[in-house]
Amino acid sequence: MNKKWLIVLGVFVLLTLILGTSFYTLTREIASWEFIQKVGGIKIETPLETEEGFYLPIVCNVSGLDSVTIKPTNLNSALSCLKTNSTINGNIIHLKIVTGIAISENFDCRCKAVSLGDLKPGSYTVYYGDKYCLEHQIGIFTIE
Repeated sequence: MNKKWLIVLGVFVLLTLILGTSFYTLTREIASWEFIQKVGGIKIETPLETEEGFYLPIVCNVSGLDSVTIKPTNLNSALSCLKTNSTINGNIIHLKIVTGIAISENFDCRCKAVSLGDLKPGSYTVYYGDKYCLEHQIGIFTIE
């Protein structure tokens, strides 16, 4: 009898893990430029230099409660900013916001700073979108 209950419990735990992982994966989405505009926009601040390299602070609230660069037209009380993807190609940086439903208290609707690593001195232009999109510029900064 004990062996039967262990098998049932094992199957239950396995199914719970599979469903939880599927839910987390299926609810994640890269925010489009149109979505970013509907929730109030996005901007960058001055990069911070740390022992691990530079971090670029990002101001964006995917809930639509803050007016960052434009007045928000959408409210999303259940969405969180899960992470920010960055791609660096020379002096051009592309950012993409990954949104999803918060499944723990570690996630917030406000985006956090993104790690850029070590950057060479120079002027950097930051765009929103994939590495081929140069039409949604969100800021410029200089590393001395």
